[in-house]
Amino acid sequence: MDHSMADTGEDQVYGHYVPCCHLAILLAFAGQSGIAVQPLLKRQALNLETINTPGARMPAHQYAEIMRDIDAMTDEEGFWFRFGQQLDFPAFEVLGQVMLCCDSLHQAMYLLAKYYPLLSCGSDLRCVEQDNALSLYIYRQGEVESRGSIIRSELLVSVIFKGILESLADGGDNIRFEFDYRKPSHSAIYHHYLNRNCLFSAPQSRIVIPAEYLQAPGLRPNTVMRQILVKQCDQLLEPLQQYQSLSTQVRTIIAAIPDHYPTAEQVADKTGLSSRTLSRRLKKQGTSFQHLINEVKTQRASNYLQSTKMSIEEVATHMGFSDSANFRRAFVSWTGMLPSQFRRTCRCPIL
Repeated sequence: MDHSMADTGEDQVYGHYVPCCHLAILLAFAGQSGIAVQPLLKRQALNLETINTPGARMPAHQYAEIMRDIDAMTDEEGFWFRFGQQLDFPAFEVLGQVMLCCDSLHQAMYLLAKYYPLLSCGSDLRCVEQDNALSLYIYRQGEVESRGSIIRSELLVSVIFKGILESLADGGDNIRFEFDYRKPSHSAIYHHYLNRNCLFSAPQSRIVIPAEYLQAPGLRPNTVMRQILVKQCDQLLEPLQQYQSLSTQVRTIIAAIPDHYPTAEQVADKTGLSSRTLSRRLKKQGTSFQHLINEVKTQRASNYLQSTKMSIEEVATHMGFSDSANFRRAFVSWTGMLPSQFRRTCRCPIL
């Protein structure tokens, strides 16, 4: 691995690379757990010297491959929760420094959501104020029931919860965790590392933080330093957003919050474009706003049918259809199957 790789080539954009310090921590943790890490490094043509080089980065997809390899080599069900506890805000580099300087937990969560793309191009966070609480929605690209996706979920939630607890006087017992996949066989591990308020087969993963926690003071409040670091984050985020295809940005915005589908005008506003320009640029990429809406709805409806006990009528309502017959017709146009037929293809029991 070349230490200068993050500075060469048009594709070497911050955010599509993971700091090698994360891998170094993971390898040390895996080694302590009895996992032979040298063969993993050899397969990836890596060595400890380059990994430990200050400022070194590696492609996010390569880091994900190593995570999956390590997952296949451990029988410990709480491995990724425990690893998440090894990471702290300083491991988030400039974003971690911003969060440390926040005045309150409320402010830190919003900045985490805004700048999270600097750390991950496979997940997205959105903050929504509702029901006297802050919901931190987690959107992960890809199949939500895949092992790789569940690994990312367990690790991400563990890291965020650890950071939240640093600001709280109690153990965060009133925080609620919702996951968009079926209840796993090791769900007791979730209760151990998080709390008893863990729900599964939810419309979308989220962390619900009650109002009484949101004004908890930051760890090292510093307004001037925070403003400086926020400018740095903005500078780092701009080229990443330019690199990311417009269709990917639009799909992420559409999928950010369940049961809510923004209009083309609303999405155009978020991307800083006019509706006409948005439509024209999507067309150049071989897609359209409606096609992307349908993609998101297909994935979400499929997840509801496979991972929840909701009736077809309830799924239709969550998908924004006032009539279940219209939903059935739409689902057939998306998948070529009736919702009931699609549900029968899911053989895994819903616990």
